[in-house]
Amino acid sequence: MNQVRFNITTTDMGGWVRVCLGRGEPAGELAPFLSHALTAWFRDRPHLRLGVVVPITRDGDTAELHAWYEQIRFPDVSPMAGAHG
Repeated sequence: MNQVRFNITTTDMGGWVRVCLGRGEPAGELAPFLSHALTAWFRDRPHLRLGVVVPITRDGDTAELHAWYEQIRFPDVSPMAGAHG
């Protein structure tokens, strides 16, 4: 059996993330794999909230996803954060 191997790359661009094909060539449509990778990326970053997703198409097929986000939780870095009183 001949397996098709490819990878999806997610790159944080600072305020938006780019999800695209890294290497290889999938058999069939790429969009479900891009969507799954984007979902996993946000699942690993619960402090971010998805705003907008734009599909980038080439020759009528989805080739990339660009997703803008905002940070909704920030770490407390004040000196009092660790103080117990």
